[in-house]
Amino acid sequence: MNPINAKSIGTPRTPRSIVSYFSSGGTHYTANATNQSAVGAKAVTSGALSAGVLTTVLNLSGPGVLYIAAAESNDATSRTHRLKLTLDGVVVFDATTDAVTAAALGQCAVGNAVLAATYLCQIQDQPVTFQTSCLLEYASSVGETGKTILRYKYTL
Repeated sequence: MNPINAKSIGTPRTPRSIVSYFSSGGTHYTANATNQSAVGAKAVTSGALSAGVLTTVLNLSGPGVLYIAAAESNDATSRTHRLKLTLDGVVVFDATTDAVTAAALGQCAVGNAVLAATYLCQIQDQPVTFQTSCLLEYASSVGETGKTILRYKYTL
């Protein structure tokens, strides 16, 4: 078998839509995640949020690949998580979870949440390309500071 010549494939195309378990909203991952749940992903806290108001998590320009984009609760306060992802000017993911009532539960806009062991959820890479821009936004249903962990992994 001959390997595929990358030059013959051309430039990877930016998706028009991301459809997953999380994309229709009303869901969240149900296995307890840990700080290693997204190996190699950067983890930052949400900072100060106003209830229901989108805030920018990532704003990238130029071509690149987004491997992980996820949000999870940092405590047991009941809240919903909303992730909105815009690639090359097109909203490809915009969904809100159901009520999340435990720490380390959330959703992925990009990445696969896989049960790795009993009550351990691991977020695996799911490469998504973009050519000109990547905008990731987050909103919580609760006004709060630092109560959501946002995870992302990308290359430019």
